[in-house]
Amino acid sequence: MMTPFRPHRRTLLRGAAAILAGSFFIGPAASLTAQVATPAVGEPIVLHASRVPRNSTPSGEQLLRLAGTTIDPVPLDPAVARDVNSAFMTRQVFRGLTKFDANLEPTPELAETIEISPDGLTYRFTLSDNARFSDGRQITSDDVVYSLRRALDPRTVLEAGAALAGPSYLNDIAGASEFIEGTSDELPGLVAVDEKTVEITLAEPRATFLMKLASAPGAIVDRNDVESGGEWWRDPNASGPFVVSSWEPNVELRLGRNEHFVDGAPDLESISFRIGPSASNPFNLYQADEIDTAQVPILAIDRVSDPSSPLAAELTVSPMLSTQYIAFRDDVVPMDDPEIRRAVQLAFPRWKVADILLNGQQTAAHGIIPPGTLGRDWPASAPAPDLDAAKAAIAASTYESADRVPPIRIYGATPFASEALRDVLKENLGLEIEVMDVHWPQYNAGLASRSFPAFELTWVADFPDPETFLWNLFATGSPDNYSEYSNPDYDALLAQAAQTFDTDERAELYAQAEALLLADNVVLPIAHDIRFTLTKPTVKGLVMTPLGQLYLESAWLEH
Repeated sequence: MMTPFRPHRRTLLRGAAAILAGSFFIGPAASLTAQVATPAVGEPIVLHASRVPRNSTPSGEQLLRLAGTTIDPVPLDPAVARDVNSAFMTRQVFRGLTKFDANLEPTPELAETIEISPDGLTYRFTLSDNARFSDGRQITSDDVVYSLRRALDPRTVLEAGAALAGPSYLNDIAGASEFIEGTSDELPGLVAVDEKTVEITLAEPRATFLMKLASAPGAIVDRNDVESGGEWWRDPNASGPFVVSSWEPNVELRLGRNEHFVDGAPDLESISFRIGPSASNPFNLYQADEIDTAQVPILAIDRVSDPSSPLAAELTVSPMLSTQYIAFRDDVVPMDDPEIRRAVQLAFPRWKVADILLNGQQTAAHGIIPPGTLGRDWPASAPAPDLDAAKAAIAASTYESADRVPPIRIYGATPFASEALRDVLKENLGLEIEVMDVHWPQYNAGLASRSFPAFELTWVADFPDPETFLWNLFATGSPDNYSEYSNPDYDALLAQAAQTFDTDERAELYAQAEALLLADNVVLPIAHDIRFTLTKPTVKGLVMTPLGQLYLESAWLEH
């Protein structure tokens, strides 16, 4: 899932939205080397919910103070949650059939059991007796069917005025493609068997289906809310651990605990999110004791992490499953020339971005798949910088010399890496780069309309599998393939990997696909994120995964 803000080299603070990208936690995060268990086709499997009582010791006022988003409103609608900001906020209010456990394995949440057929095609979900909306009403199979259909229905976009997220995560359901395209009103793969049982049939076996079902579009909403019209999500009937208590535009969003949450009411009585301008400097707010957790700005990391710093004991460091990159459309001049794309790739010293612009606090990316995904270091690698080879590539291009190459225009929200690329290509090759810094709403709209010839973006994994990077971002027809890259051989490898349940075999197929992608030079990997987070000693039990998913229902305060 894309994140809207990245650090700017002229900016010390990374923006309030950074904490919504999964930047605050206390205690151990899930290991990046965790391998997600997936059932082998031919073996029936039943998953049971594990509802372990919290060993918490809350004392004093249970109010967690956070810096939220500088953009208001944030639609708390799981069907249109397209970035880490809206997904984080939405997850606190809505939940779905599955979630990720501490080992990044999918496990039942609103469901009590999940039965998977031997052929890997049919998933039968039995809802928990305790799965209820915040008004106390039992969540039924009809609620599940309505919510998932809505997340796949293009008409939802027209109603919400936003991009639809469901096709990226729920498209494995039988009939989903035809339903999304509007050629059928039926969704045969989604059936309410009885009041507490939902059966989902896939078009083909998929190793990652339960993972994708844990994403925001898989969350359950109350149909009565949605059909009431307007901004129904400002005061929704919650299926998650918290409810909306109050919402003062551009000032504060306050959540209260859901007494009917499936895992029991959280210890936290209230969560206060600053929104709008007051959320713009979380590091300063943290130091002023106005919020309880914040991400450390890049240029402050050395100072904060120094053992002599009073903040050092409050610092936690964790790598994330995320990749920052620049992508190029290969059907727009001058990047339609493969030699120009190759020259750009060969001329970019990505280590300078990580070591200089990012103050050595991020990991230089040599591929799209982050290290540690599926417990592996990935062999595919972008080529090392070679200026002589880059100059030779320009000479071999249709332009023959740099002064004849048209400017390359790159769009981004705080596109600091694109600025670095501009400077490097101008100095070393004589190529011209035009960097277009646009506000997030306009940038998001430009991505959705496929109007950018090149763009800079950070993608945070929605689930712990290479599919979220390789398929979502670059597969033909993917809703998130903003560069419109298309390679039949690449697509074939991804299709084979999606139906391969053996982790080692699937990893090998993904490695081959990534190698093809990098060889086409349509993407310039930049960096993988590392989170440096401060959390007040009074805050206990916060759990965050390398996916940036934060579970506030597990937290409490000890004053």
